[in-house]
Amino acid sequence: MLDFLSGIDWNLVLTYTLKIIGTALGTVFITLGSILFAKLKQKIGEARLQLFIDRCVKAAEQLFPNLGQKTGQQKYEYVLNLVKEKYPKLSNDYLKALIEGAVFSVSEEVKQIAKAQEEVITTSSLKVS
Repeated sequence: MLDFLSGIDWNLVLTYTLKIIGTALGTVFITLGSILFAKLKQKIGEARLQLFIDRCVKAAEQLFPNLGQKTGQQKYEYVLNLVKEKYPKLSNDYLKALIEGAVFSVSEEVKQIAKAQEEVITTSSLKVS
C-alpha cells in the first residue's frame, strides 16, 4: 500500500525541506531586523529633534530677555522658524507641543537653579558662633 514511498530519495526531501525552513527563518529574521532598525532610527530621530528644540528654546531665552509681553511670542516664532528650517515636513501643531514641553523643562531648570541659589545664600548668611 505504501510502496510508492519506498522509491523516494529521503535525503533529497530532507535537504530541500531544510533549505525551505532556512529561507523562511532567514526571511523572518531579516523582516524583524528591518522593523527593529526602523523603530530605532525613528527613536534616534525623535531624540535628535527634541534635543534640537531644547537648544533652540535655550537660545531664544538668551536672545530675547523677558522685557515685555511680546517676547514669549517672539521666542516661539524664533524657535518654530529654526525647527521648520531643519524639519520642514513636521506639522505646526506637533512642533508646538514639543516646543511647549521644552519651554516647561527650561522653566523648571531655572526654578531649580533659583532655589539652589536661594539655599546657598541662606546657608552662607548663617553665622558660626
